[in-house]
Amino acid sequence: MSGDSSIVLIPVGLLKKYVSDQERVNVPDRGRTVFELLTEVGIPPALVAIVLIEGRQVMKDYVPQSGDVVKLIPLMGGG
Repeated sequence: MSGDSSIVLIPVGLLKKYVSDQERVNVPDRGRTVFELLTEVGIPPALVAIVLIEGRQVMKDYVPQSGDVVKLIPLMGGG
């Protein structure tokens, strides 16, 4: 296997508190969905409103590839 065999998660806003305020979280690429990756690192999938890869929105059942940077946008509160 060549190159980077990990995926980078970038939690935005309140999602950072679930990963000890890290700006970037590297996870090994093992063919898991975004939903499974969120669960693995401790971010509640229900709090993630938008998942972006290369600026393109994907669903939580998408399987990121090695080297992908996955930006996680939280639900916005208000009312």
